[in-house]
Amino acid sequence: MRARSLLLLAAGLFALLPASARAQVPVRPFDRLDVGLYGAATVSDNSFDSYWDAGPAGAIDFVTPFYVGRASLFVRVGADDAIAGQATSGFTSVFAALGWRVGRPVVEHLRADLGLHAGLTEWIFSSEDDSAVRYEMELGTEASARLAYEFAHRWHAVAEASYQITFTYERIELGYVSVGIARSFGAPGWIRSVLE
Repeated sequence: MRARSLLLLAAGLFALLPASARAQVPVRPFDRLDVGLYGAATVSDNSFDSYWDAGPAGAIDFVTPFYVGRASLFVRVGADDAIAGQATSGFTSVFAALGWRVGRPVVEHLRADLGLHAGLTEWIFSSEDDSAVRYEMELGTEASARLAYEFAHRWHAVAEASYQITFTYERIELGYVSVGIARSFGAPGWIRSVLE
């Protein structure tokens, strides 16, 4: 699958970064909060695509420095339309997950990150009236590789490739490409005290 190959390539390049690019300025845990908004598109090509056409998707994440790497809360919402004669209902999907990212500066103002998230995927089917059929929730994981470029003070342009697995009876594997912006904020004292 293309998404899986992209992530493996990104992980390999990440490991080969020169030592000078790996240096990071120490940051206190929970000292900063990065908030990102992204548009996303699926790039997978598997049996899932025989039943549904992927529509628009959007994501938001909240990232803060952790003791090692960075902790993340991530939510993606997407819409999928049923293919006539193949599926009886389209649906809205919501993937909400907690995760961890590790990153390195590549060159000045450019950072590379690898991430791993685990959470829940909920499908809300549009043409089902029975609540037992209308809603479905499953466990899911996602691996990602991203580049973030600081184009202005505390503002970043972000591009990310991710590979999601949802553990249904027949495992669903989806690849995503996302682009968007993120803003860094100094974390307020009350947020630091809650997280600490």
